[in-house]
Formats: sequence, C-alpha cells, structure tokens
Amino acid sequence: MIRLYQPDAETYIEFYPKTPSTAMAFGDIVALSSGQLVDATSTTAVVTGLLYKAIAATDSDYASATRVPVLVPGKNATFTMDVGTGSAVSTLVGLFKDLTNATSINVNSDTYGIVEIVQIISTTQVIGKFAVKGGAAAG
Repeated sequence: MIRLYQPDAETYIEFYPKTPSTAMAFGDIVALSSGQLVDATSTTAVVTGLLYKAIAATDSDYASATRVPVLVPGKNATFTMDVGTGSAVSTLVGLFKDLTNATSINVNSDTYGIVEIVQIISTTQVIGKFAVKGGAAAG
C-alpha cells in the first residue's frame, strides 16, 4: 500500500472521471488512460496520484464515468511505499524505481523511474516521492 507520509504545499485533491465498471481500492496509484482513471501497472510511465475513494461493483454509479477524488502529489510530498518486488537496501536512496502494481513499487526495475527512494524503513517498505513528469494530466 502507498500512504501519504508528508504532504507539501503543492499536494491537492482533484476530481477525475473513473473508468466505468472497474473496481479500484482507496489508495491505489492511478493514471489516466483515454481521459479516465485506471490502476497503475508495472508499465505506467506517468502517475496521476492516489485514488481517494474506493470503487466497488455494488456502487450505484459503478457503470458510469463519475468523477472521483484523487490526491495529486506535489513534487516534494513523501509517501510510505510497500516494496512489491525486490528488497529495499540503503544503496537505493536517491535512485528512481518503477511500480510493481497499483499498491507497491519494484526496487529491481528503473525503466520508467516513477518513484524516487528517499529513505529506507525496512526491506519491505520505503519513503519515496513520485517523479514529476509533465504534471498530473500528462498521462
């Protein structure tokens, strides 16, 4: 899971249309695809933010492109991040790494450089920042 650790002055909530009939969890890392939110994957190149509302099949608007809240990180906002692939070690601090999926990072891959490792908490958790690549709507 990814959780806000320390916001900065540029961190804010913005509303984006969700992809109809797609379940997503609160706190998932999301990106835009064809103007609608999707869960981020290991090949996501630009992150929009963190979903701030769970989307379930039982929701009355599940099949609609309803606008939902997304926490858009500022360039200096930090997050606690679970390591989904690999083991976090001190030599990773300052490096840019990829995502494993919408809930964790891959410290063994740096193809897309989505996350900058700021601090190591344990082998399974780090503090990191999302890379700024042209703004939240760039994806």
